[in-house]
Amino acid sequence: MKRWKTQLALVIGAMLVSIAVASAQDSRVPGGAQSVPLGAEARNGKLLFESKDGNFQWWFDSRIQLDGAAYFENKNPLSNGTIFRRLTFAFKSVLWKDWQAEMDVDFAEAVLDLRDMWVQYTVPDVNLSFRAGNFKEPFGMERLNSSRLLTFLERSAVSNAIPLGRRMGLAARYWTDYGQATVGVFGHEGGTRIDKGTADEGYSTNLRLSVAPVNEHGKNLHIGVAGSYKTPDAVPDLTPNTIEIKARTETYVFDPKLLHTGDISGVNYYNRFGGELMGIYGSFYLQAEYMATQVKRWYGKPTVDVHGAYATATWTLTGETRYYYIDEGEVGPIESPKNSWGALELAFRYSILDLNDFDAGIKGGKSNQMMFGLNYYPNINIKLQLNYSLVDLDDYATSKGKFVGNDDHSFVQVRIQASL
Repeated sequence: MKRWKTQLALVIGAMLVSIAVASAQDSRVPGGAQSVPLGAEARNGKLLFESKDGNFQWWFDSRIQLDGAAYFENKNPLSNGTIFRRLTFAFKSVLWKDWQAEMDVDFAEAVLDLRDMWVQYTVPDVNLSFRAGNFKEPFGMERLNSSRLLTFLERSAVSNAIPLGRRMGLAARYWTDYGQATVGVFGHEGGTRIDKGTADEGYSTNLRLSVAPVNEHGKNLHIGVAGSYKTPDAVPDLTPNTIEIKARTETYVFDPKLLHTGDISGVNYYNRFGGELMGIYGSFYLQAEYMATQVKRWYGKPTVDVHGAYATATWTLTGETRYYYIDEGEVGPIESPKNSWGALELAFRYSILDLNDFDAGIKGGKSNQMMFGLNYYPNINIKLQLNYSLVDLDDYATSKGKFVGNDDHSFVQVRIQASL
């Protein structure tokens, strides 16, 4: 671990030195290539280095998230505490105008985790891009949104259970002034090893479409759908053709996934479906999604169906609205605070996740959860968050029998976030 940290520090140091040298000099380098002088500025709270013609850009996008939580127990002991939820360092770039690349790592909890690691080419004068590397599959609007921009500390239970997040893959995206379409093929998570003596690497195909019939700043309407065909992953702790679907109850300080199907065996493939609805009207913001998974199995075993949904509503008391990026079909941050003391936001979310399919013999548990939030933005780089949640669990939400079911409880959690 110390060697990893040392190597990471050396890489970051080398990047900073290289940028400083390039910014300070305008000289010729071996081979006759002309060096490119870079200007530095703070843009949208980020340190950006850019050439005069805009063909080259380098910037940092890192964050610190310090969380704390207290649980009001019922049947099971739940551990209060504090953690670094994320400690990320990201280096992003535009190269020769049409190429982009990103390197993003997280070393919270003293574990180095690969995040976004990709190279992208954008076709000149055409709204078409191609990406290869480790990045999020195009499924789930809430899951696709950056953790820096989350309305609550954690995503909803269904967004934790059904979308798969970052994977090694290839994707293409085309967009217009009215919407976007993304297709992709993905394998395993970056950094995992596949035991070829057990099974081949699983893969998925993905399609996400979104349209924005209303799209002006402060007035947006987004409608989206997504679908995926997935074969089982080959993982060391599961037998071949076996999957499990699980989710935390929207908190991370105490992190057992109480919602857990257990092993679903004999899996041939599974399909996933999603629907998205989002609206922005001035200081009001609404977002909702429905997602479902249908697991097809061999040997005459019954199909497994699980599903869930959430709805989020926010009101920025100080009048700021949110940005919307139609080329990605994603919601951005709120505007810079209008008041010198910052911006204040109230939020509410109701979520449902049902991992029970009694006809198929699956008893993974069901949750109904309410989440109340208060967010304070002193400026565009700092966010302070307070959440209070009420959790309603059924008899089967036991994390594969490790806990007592029907454990209705509540909790309070807070976050201090700095985006660097």
